[in-house]
Amino acid sequence: MHRRRQIIGQKEWTARFLFVFLRSAPIDLPRSEAQRDYHLLIIDLMLYAIYFIYGLCVMFYFMMAWLFYRKDKELLSRLVTVLMLVIGMQCLKDLLFIKPIAELDETDWMIITSSDVIAIPLYAFTLIELCSPASLTRRTIIIHELLFIVPFVLFFITRDIIYYYAEILEALVYGLCYTIWAAFAIPRYHRELKRRFSYTENINLNWLRAIFLSFVLMLALWIADSLHAGYSFEILYMSSSLVLWMFIAYNMYKHESVLDELYDGMDTDPTPAADATETEMSEIGRRISLLFDKDQIFLNPNLKVSDIATAIGTNRTYVSEFFNKEEECSFYDYVNRARIEYACTLLDGSDANIMKIAELSGFNSSQSFIRVFSKLKGISPTRYRKDGCN
Repeated sequence: MHRRRQIIGQKEWTARFLFVFLRSAPIDLPRSEAQRDYHLLIIDLMLYAIYFIYGLCVMFYFMMAWLFYRKDKELLSRLVTVLMLVIGMQCLKDLLFIKPIAELDETDWMIITSSDVIAIPLYAFTLIELCSPASLTRRTIIIHELLFIVPFVLFFITRDIIYYYAEILEALVYGLCYTIWAAFAIPRYHRELKRRFSYTENINLNWLRAIFLSFVLMLALWIADSLHAGYSFEILYMSSSLVLWMFIAYNMYKHESVLDELYDGMDTDPTPAADATETEMSEIGRRISLLFDKDQIFLNPNLKVSDIATAIGTNRTYVSEFFNKEEECSFYDYVNRARIEYACTLLDGSDANIMKIAELSGFNSSQSFIRVFSKLKGISPTRYRKDGCN
């Protein structure tokens, strides 16, 4: 009996510690012994679940930091590496404090939670580098980090709870500002892609939108968890963050090589080019026509504006100006119109399947070929072949 009371006492202490850790209301333990045992069993299971999830998070974030560090030396990879290291250290910190070695009061737990704010600007930096490569500066990084470090330091020194809620409010406003910024930056990024690339595979903005929405969701979950959290909500927050980051890391790792090309493409020339004269523009148009009609350069599935500029011996600015002003369309639309016309000749004169025709026409996938063909011709390639060219 003495041993049983001792075990129940330990469980009560563990349960109360867990509720302190999660900033919940004090536990009103059931009075009957059976109800108490059942209640404490549930709490123990919650504690084990939290240990398990935090362990998974620590392993995953440190592993991602290692993978992105090894991948390349681009700024995006370095930002993700730092972000993964910071989040991993935060999870490790929380994992250590879960262990019931001492009870901490409300203010102490607020300090532990408020230290997580240093990761918030890193989310924004990653989004900036994705939507606007090469625009992030060291000065911007320092200023944005100081915006969150200063309130944390003041809260740590003064223990004035107003600084804690100021951090939460600042995180909310910061997130809303970048929500508005991204609403304009992503379409602008999309337009830049169509000016410089003839394909959308591995660079379409669906994954960027998903990443952006994921960042917003994680920020909202963190704010809610900081203001009022129960142990169930803590598990939900950590599990959701882990799943979201699995999706984010997969897409970033998969698409980074394309972002490297975009990084180079969006760099401005060292010396801004003057506007091309009418004669120069006419000559550029003649050379581009030769490339498309004679050399069939559009069959290159990874064709970019820089490839055209190199082939005709001019700069990207003049080439882009030719498509935008003379042809009144984007580089992407111009190239894919040529590809579709070539595909029509293959559909009329060969028995090759759709996948093969897509490949021969310069498309990276049959899905993109069918999508572009249907948009320009109004019918699918299969229907076109069945009905004939008329």
